[in-house]
Amino acid sequence: MAVFLAAAGTASAQTYVGSFNVQDGPLWTTNPPVYSALEAAALLFGGSPTDYAVSVDPNTTNPATITHTAHYDGWGENCAIYPETERVDDAPAGYNDPGGSGTARSAYVNDHQCSGQINYVWRLAAQPAATVAVPTMGEWGLALLASLAALAGLLQLRRRR
Repeated sequence: MAVFLAAAGTASAQTYVGSFNVQDGPLWTTNPPVYSALEAAALLFGGSPTDYAVSVDPNTTNPATITHTAHYDGWGENCAIYPETERVDDAPAGYNDPGGSGTARSAYVNDHQCSGQINYVWRLAAQPAATVAVPTMGEWGLALLASLAALAGLLQLRRRR
């Protein structure tokens, strides 16, 4: 029974919140920040990257289709699919700095013709199970109860004499 309750303690729900096209990001020549798909989701929809899951599957009604992958564009690379946490940004920071093949990879940048490369974003929400407060007796409560019991015992002895 305890195992069942522990397992039922938290439920996870995913809600589709929207999508973004890789190419909708800032122009690469402006040396924009590099974003993982999760970072781009947080940038566009608010919150933090850990609030989201990203998918390349266009199904927006069934959370079971979430792939945890995303479309990316890379400096000197073709558009491709990588894990939602992927992020390449060789020093110094920025998509176009230092430049060169493989020095940057971002899920949100306008570099190559990645039109149609859509990342679907789902918000993750952990919902804790309802809790019920159970009153407990602290040390002072136990001391008070023991004192009352002792007093009651003394009164009982006094009545008998």
